Amino acid sequence: MAELASGKIELFSPIYEIDKSIYGYFTISRLDKVSNGDEVFEYTLLDKNLNKVANGEFLDKSYKKYYSNFMLPEKVGNKIILSKIYFRSQMNSFGNTSYYKFVSNRTLNLTTNKISKPFYFDDNMLVEGERPSKKISKALKKKPFIQYPFAINDGYLLFKESKLLRNSFKSKTITTLEAFNIDNSKKWDYNYNPNNEVMQSSIEYLDEGNIVLWAKNFRSKQQDLHFINPENGALNFIYTLEGKKSDYNHLFKIRVLKDKTVIVGMYSKNKSTGFNIKKSLGLFKIEIDNTGKEIFKKYFSWEDAGKYMNIKKNGKLEKGYKLLAKQFFIFNDGSVSFLAEKFKSQQYYVVVSLAPKTTDFMMLNFDKDFALKEVNKIEKDKSYYTSSDYLYSQRIKEGNGIVFFYRDYKKDEETRKRSWVLGIVSIIDGKMKHEQIPMSSEDFFISPYIAKEGYILLREYNKDREHDEIRLEKLNY
Repeated sequence: MAELASGKIELFSPIYEIDKSIYGYFTISRLDKVSNGDEVFEYTLLDKNLNKVANGEFLDKSYKKYYSNFMLPEKVGNKIILSKIYFRSQMNSFGNTSYYKFVSNRTLNLTTNKISKPFYFDDNMLVEGERPSKKISKALKKKPFIQYPFAINDGYLLFKESKLLRNSFKSKTITTLEAFNIDNSKKWDYNYNPNNEVMQSSIEYLDEGNIVLWAKNFRSKQQDLHFINPENGALNFIYTLEGKKSDYNHLFKIRVLKDKTVIVGMYSKNKSTGFNIKKSLGLFKIEIDNTGKEIFKKYFSWEDAGKYMNIKKNGKLEKGYKLLAKQFFIFNDGSVSFLAEKFKSQQYYVVVSLAPKTTDFMMLNFDKDFALKEVNKIEKDKSYYTSSDYLYSQRIKEGNGIVFFYRDYKKDEETRKRSWVLGIVSIIDGKMKHEQIPMSSEDFFISPYIAKEGYILLREYNKDREHDEIRLEKLNY
């Protein structure tokens, strides 16, 4: 790692292609401050084989009383979008619901290895250069929204969200989804809120041919999925997931296949407050064709899994545990695997409270008709004070398989000490494989990162910082 950066590393992050495959890794390190208080940073870009692709320095403006974090960089063609969020607090930048935060952006040209001047958005107008520091807090307080780019095929979407929850009613002024080319020229906009309703929205799926925008109307409680062409912003169709008179609320994941879209997730009884994971009734699967017509819909209750596991109608397992959804895997043939972790929330009593805890993973495997085929238990030691030991997952074998990674703190039976172990679980053509790799000792600690298919990147921290390193390790699935 010493060869990659000469200063303090501020960011080490994977870089993804639009299809979610790994392009490489991006690092930013802080070098120094100059006389006016501005900061010098060094960037390094590695490809997926850890070869150095680009390296350079840039100067960033600092603002008195403001802290900052780099957001995850995104790749668009031969450029990297690099955004930085500033906030007037020591709180986490996105956990800080404050007027006093803003975003600044740059692009890195991978062909010329040149980084652009900063730019930002001010009331939908693109402004090149640094945001003026004079009376910045006063200026920011007048702006209820924060705006930042979200990468698509050959450019980015401009995403806009309310800074404060109490300003959510002002979301009726957010009516359009806007797309820009990577040179910052306007490409198209799509109006998903023509009646200026109070709305909540997010991007739920994105690939080279599809943008799926989720939008919830707070008055009608209707939740719609807008299927949009990323090339021109044209609406393909709208699918209504739920409304006031629906039987259920949904927690869901989407995957667009060649001839259909698959929506899977959990459901609970319809309430005005929306999906309630504590009162989940089971799982569901919906399929719609490429015109938006619903062609399959099935709900699976927890008690239907009674053949494979001890679970009650309300989703409770033994000793008060419940299934906490971690991932829904949708395969090319339409089959689905649901990954959950056994979780017990914090328990409160008169004189004491018991910490939240997690234990084994459960994998529920369904065929293309959403019939439960089998349930696999992935055993791990009990964890306290955490909501999950799940790390991340990736699709492999051209969509016919998946692999997911988790942490486990194994207790030695003799010493009673716990050591950090990485669990790796793969499902390929319906067959599951499980292995574990030790990640720590008295001399080092290893942090795992997602890597190109068939590998994992390990970042090793040693007692002697000069010997910290990163390396690729081949997996055995």
